Amino acid sequence: MFKTKGFSSNNSLKRRAVIVDAPDLPPEECEFFITSAGVADTEKTEIAEPQSLDFEVETLFEEESDEISEKSLDISLISVKGIGAGTAESLEEHGITTIENLIKSNPDEIASKISGVSSKKVVEWQTSAKTLIKT
Repeated sequence: MFKTKGFSSNNSLKRRAVIVDAPDLPPEECEFFITSAGVADTEKTEIAEPQSLDFEVETLFEEESDEISEKSLDISLISVKGIGAGTAESLEEHGITTIENLIKSNPDEIASKISGVSSKKVVEWQTSAKTLIKT
């Protein structure tokens, strides 16, 4: 339980904490103060000057570049996980002949042109294609 003792002359709050009921502790009391520096055991506290942090943030990961390498021209659409021969033919009929075209295409447009394909599936193909290019 916490009790307020009231305002002292310098406007800091003097409080009392009381252990009323604890299974393994006897009843106890202690005083504490709420000051401009926080909770303290005396009314007089000094606020220390904040220290500046001197460090540099390391770059942990390189940003992905949107450039598509010439390597993508050598990889067929069938190499992409989830695209078979029939799907590759359907993609080619709609103007998507390379992995570069697949990655740059709008997933919603592709899904609307090819029956049985969702835009979520097209995003998976694009992610798989990007992974193929990197390796």
